[in-house]
Amino acid sequence: MGRIGTKSKVVIELFNEETGEVVRIIRFHNQAKFEEFLESYKAMRYPGYGWRYKDKGKKKEKHE
Repeated sequence: MGRIGTKSKVVIELFNEETGEVVRIIRFHNQAKFEEFLESYKAMRYPGYGWRYKDKGKKKEKHE
């Protein structure tokens, strides 16, 4: 039996910019956790990796 009411507010994909391969999918249950991720991601500065929103029915957007 599945959980009820556990929809994530933001879902993103971490991907390798050279190959386009998705490395990981991350789901955030609230906006505060997503903002915390953004600050951490900016501080890490991993070259060659990016993130983009994963939205059903919409074209994926690339963010660096």
